[in-house]
Amino acid sequence: MLPRNVLAIRRTIAGSTAVEIITMLTSKSSKAILLDYPSGAYTGMRTFNKIGIMDFTGHTNRLADSLQQIKFHALTSRVTTPGTDTDSHNNGHDRGGDHENNDINSLEKEDPTITSALAAFRTREIMKLETTNLVSEGLKFYYKQAKEYNSIDSASIGETKVTVLCTWDSGAKEPTLVAHFEPLIALRTSRCQVEVHGAPRHQASAKDSQWVRVREAFEAALNKDSNEALLLDDKTQDVYEGLSSNFFALDRQHHKLLTAPLGSVLQGTIMKVVLDVCKSENIPVDFTFPNLKNVDDWEGAFITSTSRLVLPIEKLVLPSGSVKQFGESPTIDLIRNQVLNECRKRVEKLISEKDI
Repeated sequence: MLPRNVLAIRRTIAGSTAVEIITMLTSKSSKAILLDYPSGAYTGMRTFNKIGIMDFTGHTNRLADSLQQIKFHALTSRVTTPGTDTDSHNNGHDRGGDHENNDINSLEKEDPTITSALAAFRTREIMKLETTNLVSEGLKFYYKQAKEYNSIDSASIGETKVTVLCTWDSGAKEPTLVAHFEPLIALRTSRCQVEVHGAPRHQASAKDSQWVRVREAFEAALNKDSNEALLLDDKTQDVYEGLSSNFFALDRQHHKLLTAPLGSVLQGTIMKVVLDVCKSENIPVDFTFPNLKNVDDWEGAFITSTSRLVLPIEKLVLPSGSVKQFGESPTIDLIRNQVLNECRKRVEKLISEKDI
């Protein structure tokens, strides 16, 4: 298979404090790259008009904030060549190395040397500066290889999914900042099917790539026709969020949106836009868990994420196996259209048209 994706890595030049950005082709997906490295702070972005990222500052702020909550073990290891298609220097380790050492719930203290080295990346200003340089260079290389290596002209290049990870490299004893670039897969449907299964995550406030490993079992159990799995508290029947999305239900009687309390889920970039749109459109939002016991009271429901934006749910597969079907909702359609318009307004330009 021809490599169509790109990896950009920030590294310190040996023997100096100078930094270089290395770009390379890879056939690996963003998920595979996240699994290649020890867990760390990550975020998923998407381009708009190819040259900018919606709420780029929000993404880099989340990286810095999440990194503040994650503690790294001095012996954390990773494969030697994470961007290549063959992990030839894995030395017998499972792919992803000793990622369990980065479990943010298992460590109380971090090696002072690591804390000192990561201090700058844990500030929003430095994280934005470093990520801007990395993503800009990666996008330029991505578009160049798309035209030259894959013989695609500029007009045929679609939008790009960008994934950024910041973690600790115990071998080089320095922070690792990597960005992965791949085609953004366009949704083939205007509505979707989701399933309810899986328990809520323990550390919702930090976007830790360890979650990518944990959710693999849930993803493997998904029906091929399902777009997402929703996390449920079995005892209360409260719905929290999706594996990679936020969840909203529209209460028919009170005509208000229901969504999990902010402290209990990771507030995604698109979720923030939804809340702003609801405020401007005078649509009430109640930060109360949507509860499956009241599913018949919902006019509709939808999930949100960087790649999906607002995606209405047509079929909700319940834990019993029964299916709740929703019709179209004018309110949800309004939110969807307004969110798209608002996203376009919030694009932060990173490169110029001549770089495509």
